[in-house]
Amino acid sequence: MTLLELPLSWRGRALVLRDVVLSRDAFTAEELAICDAFQLPKRREEWMRARIAAKELGVAGSHISFSHSGPYAAAAIDSAPVGIDVQVVREIAERVAHFFLADDEEEAMKRCTIEHRLLHFWCAKEAAWKQRQGTIPTLKRIALRLVEEREDGLTFDLAETVQIGDAIVALTR
Repeated sequence: MTLLELPLSWRGRALVLRDVVLSRDAFTAEELAICDAFQLPKRREEWMRARIAAKELGVAGSHISFSHSGPYAAAAIDSAPVGIDVQVVREIAERVAHFFLADDEEEAMKRCTIEHRLLHFWCAKEAAWKQRQGTIPTLKRIALRLVEEREDGLTFDLAETVQIGDAIVALTR
């Protein structure tokens, strides 16, 4: 298991792990019952990986968010609603941006020069959606304003993204 080094301002709130080794011994009987309710083995493994990330984070909070993608598992915890998203870097055709970005967001995305810019926007939207606990029906309805482009990520009014190796991670602000 590898711990990704997140931005200093995220520490204590978020954790991202790669190649989590799964052991049913890490879970209570109640947790295993939840896990075993998933029909697909892939879903059970993703659920377990994200919960292990939360256990590794090791702090208590009244709000928690989980994410997983490929070999990555992420968790965020806070006293206020929080959202985290992790995505394995992959190409996304920019012609699909209109499905989840408003017109002004798409224009802002096209002005960005960062590699995998659309995936950064996707991650930020996903994290913001999770922070709102799914109360907004689609990602397109989450208004996101780009504040700053950095070499390793983007800062939005609602979230911040960072690329670490072959993963992009977003955490709500």
